[in-house]
Amino acid sequence: MSTPVAPRPAATVIVLRADAEGAAEVLLLRRAQTASFFPHAWVFPGGRVEAEDALLPVIGGGALAAPPWRAPAVAALRECFEESGVWLGSGAPDASLRARLNAREGNLLEGDGLVADLDRLRPWAWWITPPEEPKRFDTRFFVAVVPPDAVAAADAAETVDQRWLRPAEALADRAVGLAPPTFRTLEELAALDTVAAIWAAAADRPTPPIQPRLERGEDGVIITLPGHPSLPADEPAPGPKRICWRGDRWVSED
Repeated sequence: MSTPVAPRPAATVIVLRADAEGAAEVLLLRRAQTASFFPHAWVFPGGRVEAEDALLPVIGGGALAAPPWRAPAVAALRECFEESGVWLGSGAPDASLRARLNAREGNLLEGDGLVADLDRLRPWAWWITPPEEPKRFDTRFFVAVVPPDAVAAADAAETVDQRWLRPAEALADRAVGLAPPTFRTLEELAALDTVAAIWAAAADRPTPPIQPRLERGEDGVIITLPGHPSLPADEPAPGPKRICWRGDRWVSED
């Protein structure tokens, strides 16, 4: 049995805005077909934590301003700007910096007085790719809120399209292919409905590490989460303990 690949630190940000009726909309980006991880899937902005993420000046954030949260929190803000053009900090990064970030030829330290505003983030979840997978990430999920008129634009490199959708709409649209953590997160957001409710829930939400077990069989894919009887855990994952591929979509099952 081969030794599992060590997961790389990563970060994801769930960007929320209120629609005209006050319901929460979430920003989803479509990965390019050439992406090495979940190509063509609809995802939240996110990516790997880079060494420079620990060096960018920050304001606010409380516990997020210290390890182990600081670098992933900055990475979430950087990836949000890189992939969607939405900057969640002080200062005004320009399009040329975004282009250099996407080309892996620059970093936020090159910006003029850029400071990551960690008060714009609250932790939401912590997912670790199953050890069976050849490419693994140790990913901290955050939520952030932007104004109702916020505009996002895919970077045309890693991401090729963008949509603002109510979480329930994203779940119902079979054209929106989702990775399992994205699917589960959208379920959680849909149950809360409004931006205010989601933001409040994130204030004291526990974030135990969720490292699923992946099984592939004749009936499809079964992803078992910590806390299921077959996968005991001191800190169980919230919600139903299985995510299953049934026909052409993911469903949650106890």
